[in-house]
Amino acid sequence: MTTNSISITSGFVSTYKKAVNAYFTDIFTKLPKNTQRAYVSDFNEFAIFCEQENLPGFNEVMDNNLHCIKRYVEVLCQSPLAYRTIKRRLSALSKFLGIAQLPNPITQSVYLKDFVRLSLAENEKYQLSSRQAVPLTLDLLEQINESVIPDSLLEMRDLALINLMFDALMRADEVVRVRLDHINRRDNAVLVLTSKSDQSGKGSYRYISNSTLAMIDEYVEESNFDAANSVPRNPEDPRRINSGILFRRLSNRGHALLPYDESATGKSSAVLEYSSVYRIWKRIALSANIKENITPHSGRVGGAVSLAESGATLPEMQLAGGWRSPEMPGHYGQQAAVGKGGMARLAKKRGR
Repeated sequence: MTTNSISITSGFVSTYKKAVNAYFTDIFTKLPKNTQRAYVSDFNEFAIFCEQENLPGFNEVMDNNLHCIKRYVEVLCQSPLAYRTIKRRLSALSKFLGIAQLPNPITQSVYLKDFVRLSLAENEKYQLSSRQAVPLTLDLLEQINESVIPDSLLEMRDLALINLMFDALMRADEVVRVRLDHINRRDNAVLVLTSKSDQSGKGSYRYISNSTLAMIDEYVEESNFDAANSVPRNPEDPRRINSGILFRRLSNRGHALLPYDESATGKSSAVLEYSSVYRIWKRIALSANIKENITPHSGRVGGAVSLAESGATLPEMQLAGGWRSPEMPGHYGQQAAVGKGGMARLAKKRGR
C-alpha cells in the first residue's frame, strides 16, 4: 500500500509525500485490510469533492483547511449518507492531517468543532424525523420483477444488482466490488469481499437464486453485444465484461458500458459509487410504482426479514448475511415476528 493508492490529481498529497510515505510504510500496511481500504476510500471521496468544487485541498494554511472541511461537511449533510459514515469520513481526514503534520482545524478550531457538531446534530435529527428506509421483502421484490420489464442495458444492470443485493443480503459497498469470477454458478454462490464484519479480508460466500443468475447472464450478454452494428463486441473491446468488476457505469444514453480499466480510480473508474447505487434503487422504485422508501440497505434488511418470516433459524440468517454475531439477525427476526404476535392475532380475530 502506497500513496499511489490515493487517486488525487491535485498536488496536495505529493507535497507531503515524505511524511505520508513514512506512515504508510511503518504503520498503515500493518492495519487490517478493511481499515486500509476504508481510509483510502474516504480520502479519495474528499479528493474528488475538492476537484469538483475547485478547492485546493489541504495545505499549510489553517484558514484554507478550515474552509475545505466546512464546505465538505455542508455537502455531506445534504447527502443520504448516515451520521456515522460522515463522522468516519471526518475522522479519516483528521488522521491524514496529523500524518502530514498540517494544521488540523477538526481538532484545533473551536469554530469548526461547533460547526461540525451542530451540523451533524441537525442532520441526525432530520434523518430520524424523515421516512426511514423500509425492508425490501420478497413481495416487494416480486412487484419490481413483475413491473419492470427491462428494454435497455441500464434496466438489466439495475434489476440484476437489486436482486443480487436481496439474495446475498449485500451492502452497497459489497455489491460494487463483485467481480465476474466471484460468481459460482454450480453452487449458486457469490464471494462477498470487504464486509464490515470481516476484518480478515477473506470474504464470505452467499447464496444467489437461479432467477438472479439469469438476470446477470442477460446483463452480461447485452453488455457484450454491439447493438449499433448488431454484432458481438470485439473480445478486446474495453466495454465488454470479460472479467473484473461486474456492475459498471454506463454511457449517458445508457446503452453501453463505459470502457473499463482495472487500474483506473476516482472519477476515471467505471466502478459504481454509493450515490450511483442509491440512484439505482430510487429509479427502480419509481419504475415499479413502489411508494415505500427503499434504499440500498433495504435489500439486506428485507432479505433478513423475509428469512425470518419463512422460519429460518438464527444460524441460518447469520450465514446468509455474513454476520459474526446473532444480534442483528435476531433484531430482524423480532421485527418479522411482530406481525405474528399476540396483539396481531387479537386484531385479526376481532377484524381490526
